[in-house]
Amino acid sequence: MLKAGLFIADPNLFMKNTLLLSLALTVLLTASAFAATTELLAPAPTASAAVTAPADPDHFLFMVGGDNRSTGHGYPMPPVWAMICREIGYFHPAFVLTTGDAIEGYGDTPAEANAEYDVFLSDVALTGVPVYCAAGNHEFSLDPALLPVYAKRIGKLYGSFDYGHSHFVAVNSNPVGADGTIKGGSIDEKQLAWLAADLEANKNAANTFVFLHHYVFGPPDPDTPTVSSGFVDLAARDRLHALMVKYKVRAVFCGHNHIYYHTVQDGVTYVISGGGGAPLDADPEHGGYLHYVGVQVDGTKMTTTVYQPEHLEVAYPDGEKKIGPTQRVWATNTNFSTVIANHIVLHVAAPPAGQTLGVSSVLAYKKKNKPGVAQILSQSPGSEPGTVDVVVSATLPKARTAEITVGPK
Repeated sequence: MLKAGLFIADPNLFMKNTLLLSLALTVLLTASAFAATTELLAPAPTASAAVTAPADPDHFLFMVGGDNRSTGHGYPMPPVWAMICREIGYFHPAFVLTTGDAIEGYGDTPAEANAEYDVFLSDVALTGVPVYCAAGNHEFSLDPALLPVYAKRIGKLYGSFDYGHSHFVAVNSNPVGADGTIKGGSIDEKQLAWLAADLEANKNAANTFVFLHHYVFGPPDPDTPTVSSGFVDLAARDRLHALMVKYKVRAVFCGHNHIYYHTVQDGVTYVISGGGGAPLDADPEHGGYLHYVGVQVDGTKMTTTVYQPEHLEVAYPDGEKKIGPTQRVWATNTNFSTVIANHIVLHVAAPPAGQTLGVSSVLAYKKKNKPGVAQILSQSPGSEPGTVDVVVSATLPKARTAEITVGPK
């Protein structure tokens, strides 16, 4: 399987420099938009956290997923989460939003929570892009001792950032009281006031997207079947929704219910994406399936596509480590829609002097070969002397395998 990423001679030095670069770029890209807000949200601290300006500020892709925590205290992270992160890496979106419950949390000591964050951050690094997190109830398990662990390993409980002409806001639906107690499924007045000011300051953004853990509207809560929301405090939920309506928020992405769900309330789109690996809360007909969501922004329009893991695979038929003048991969798409994979890496020997590298794609089906669409996006020196790492973009039609080859023209 393809592993997106860089070959790093000194990982510790690279991580330190990357995080400093990420912070500098985040400030550079967003400083002009945050004169009226005090909570700039940074991506989770991974080697992929560097933020880059969009090639087109009105057209870009981001991904949403979450609720990847284990089934119980001391149990391992569901392996499907790493698979989801790796597949997201093939798309190479601008960034990823996660909707919370990144770790099991309940019953954890700080040391145990730290160990779970090690796994979570290692997995999300497979995306190869910045990952912004909303806090779930499992991160804290209503235990104030886990708050500083979250702050150190992930960052702020809430905040906002800009990307292109769009504005993104993370809301913490697990407010911390003045006495240090934590309440799940609500939002406190201080944060609501900040949120109103932030939305007002950014009301001219082409799009505003909000993400949080507890879902605002949806099916009955598995833990509270009489309530069709993850919010325990429905008055706070309604005040939050009123702000979403007032400021014409394009979409709100939530988790907590381990399903996929989509609804529109008073002109605001609400999406539940809780299919990252935690125990599912419904049968497949009612959204109970593992998934992640792609969100394509085109001006003031938004298109969402639901993807299920294990439907996008990249394999090296001749071996990933076998480097010759050419290398090929099989990229298989069994989704129900065409996929544009923007980060397929092939490793080849540097071409002879005077020659350049090219890429070809062939789609084979029932003894018929058709040319596919592929292009080289970038080339960089490989980990071994005299080798080149080539990043390729390829269009993968549904239910087809593309054989992609890189070599001298």
